[in-house]
Formats: sequence, C-alpha cells, structure tokens
Amino acid sequence: MSAISHFQRGAFALIFAVSACGDDNPARVECGTGTMLVDGECVTDATCGSGTVLTNGMCVPEGPTTSYRQIEHLARPGIAEALIITHAYLAGYNATAPSFAGAPAAAVDAITAEAKTVLKAIYLGSCLLNGLVGFTNPADGVKPAGLQCVAVGGNIFTNDNALTGTTLDPAVIDGAQAYADRVFSQFETDVMRIDTGVTSAYLTLCTAGAPSNAPLLCGGRTLTDDVIDITYFYLIAGAALPNGANTAPTIAQSVALVSDGVYFSPDPAEVQGELGTPDPTNPNQFHQSCDNCGPQEISGTFPYSAPPR
Repeated sequence: MSAISHFQRGAFALIFAVSACGDDNPARVECGTGTMLVDGECVTDATCGSGTVLTNGMCVPEGPTTSYRQIEHLARPGIAEALIITHAYLAGYNATAPSFAGAPAAAVDAITAEAKTVLKAIYLGSCLLNGLVGFTNPADGVKPAGLQCVAVGGNIFTNDNALTGTTLDPAVIDGAQAYADRVFSQFETDVMRIDTGVTSAYLTLCTAGAPSNAPLLCGGRTLTDDVIDITYFYLIAGAALPNGANTAPTIAQSVALVSDGVYFSPDPAEVQGELGTPDPTNPNQFHQSCDNCGPQEISGTFPYSAPPR
C-alpha cells in the first residue's frame, strides 16, 4: 500500500473521530412536537407558568416590558388644573399633544367648552370686582388678558345691580366669549412661546411685532419666576397695573385682585416688586421654611434644584 493511501486513511479517521466527539445525538434521534432531546432521550417540554418562558429546558423569568404614557403638560404650571374641572377631562387633556392631534373630536369639544366656561367666569369676576373695589370706569380697572371690560361692577348685569343681577348684559356676554377664545388659544395649547427679542423672564410680554391687542407672556421662564402669580397677573390684568393702583386706597385691593397672595416683595405694598421682581431674601419665595433662613440658593447644574432646608 502506498504512503499516500496511508495518509488518506489517517485523515479520514481523524475527521470521523472529531465529528463523533462533537455530536450530542450520534443516533440521530428525532423528537416529536412537545418534546425535546435530553441526554439522548425525548422528554416532554416543561410547562412554564405566567411570567416565565422556556429556555434550554428551564423556565426562566421573562424580561420586563416597559411602556410609557404621557400624564402631564408642563409648559405653564397650573393652567389645565385651574381651567379644567372634570377629572376625566383633565386626564384626557394631559395625555394629548398640545395640538390635540389624534384626540377624539367629541372629547376635545367637551374639554374646550369646560375650559372656556371657567375662563368666562374669570373675566366676569374680574370685571365685577373692578367696580366693587372702586374702578368705576372700565378704562381704569384691570384688563383681563389685555381686554378692557365691557362694563364693571353691577353694570355687567341688565339691572345694573351687583347683588340682585341674574342676567348678563349681551355685550358683556360677547366680551366674556372673546376673552375665553383668546386665552384658550394662548394657554390651553400648553406650550411656551419664546420671543428671543425680549428679556428672558416670565412676566415679559411679546415685542411690538405681536398684535397690539393680543399680548402674551413670551419671555420664557426662569427659576426665580413666580409663575403662578404672574399667570394670574396676566389672566386678570393683562400684565398691566390698573390706573391709579400705586396709590392708597386702591393699592391693597389691586394686589388682592391680581395676585395669589404670596408676594415677591417682603412689603406687599410694593406692587411693582410683588408682581415681577424676585427677591431671594423674601422667605415667601423658594419654599423657605423660616424667616431667618437666609437666601435660598438655586443650583447652577441640572436639575437646578435648591438644596433641602
């Protein structure tokens, strides 16, 4: 026999030996459905319970399934919560895109109607209180969202009486509707409109390029802005003080009318400071817990939270 034949035999033997060593199923056993090969025998597949899955003959826990659901709009705090009363409407609104894209039309109509009803009440209440605190001329009192009240005090009613009035003057109804339509379009689409041409502060209105009869808070929000107070100031007074509000006796009434009562300034009589200029030494700000805690510091790094007191 030639040397080449011996070499070929040795090679074939080696290949066969290596193949046999790596074969876990040398007898080529075929297992049927519902069974699996274990140590050369077909055994019944394991039945795994809920939350587990069969892997290599063992029941192992399934990996967690993560899902996400939008639960809130966060551009302007307190807007939806103040204007949408029905809990189901609020939850539905917070789950939508600001444009209401994809939301059922009937639900959007119901939410819109409820929010505008609340807005009309804000307008009527502001105009009623105008007269009750002494602003008998609509031009002198607060101007909700920049709109001058059609009438003030008891004059919003057909019988001109704040105590016994039950029927609104038709012109006042139109004024309330105009206010509700404006503010809903500005705020219930809960997005921040930023005007880079103005100072960065929540109280800042749009530049002159915006329609003169439709002001809006366009300066973004800073960490020291009292956004709730400033929002009230805009919704009730159009971010402008009533004429004569800086002199007694109207000053205290004006502050009460357009503010949430948590003053920026340590002195509530400083209306201009109270309505827009942060004062870090004021314990009413930044959730301070005592009068002598000193200024509350805000971190310069994300998430910019002040340290706990």
